[in-house]
Amino acid sequence: MPHKILLIDDERVNVALIKFGLASNRYNVIEAADGIEGLEKVKEVNPDIIILDVMMPNMNGYEFMGELKALQGFRTTPVIMLTANETMQDMFKLEGVKAYFVKPVMLNELVAKIVECLGENPEE
Repeated sequence: MPHKILLIDDERVNVALIKFGLASNRYNVIEAADGIEGLEKVKEVNPDIIILDVMMPNMNGYEFMGELKALQGFRTTPVIMLTANETMQDMFKLEGVKAYFVKPVMLNELVAKIVECLGENPEE
């Protein structure tokens, strides 16, 4: 069964590109347009990993992380954060954040980090 990745980002083009690339790597990608919808999806689908944009309407990535850590059973869910702002990298020292990528993200690097976070064997 493919791993479930929750992709939370309000930029539709970015979502489409990442989703296409991850689906071609046999991942099941579930989308959410902001942190509020993302929290609903977390409870609904129990993702193996979350890819999270920082700047979004309604609830940004930092607010989402605070809410996620308060949810029973999701404290250890790995999170990869995406940002358009290179100067924000020091702010990603949040519990549960395994990596950050500056947009536009290189798909091969993102997949490599997902493989690492999930403990997958890339040879499989």
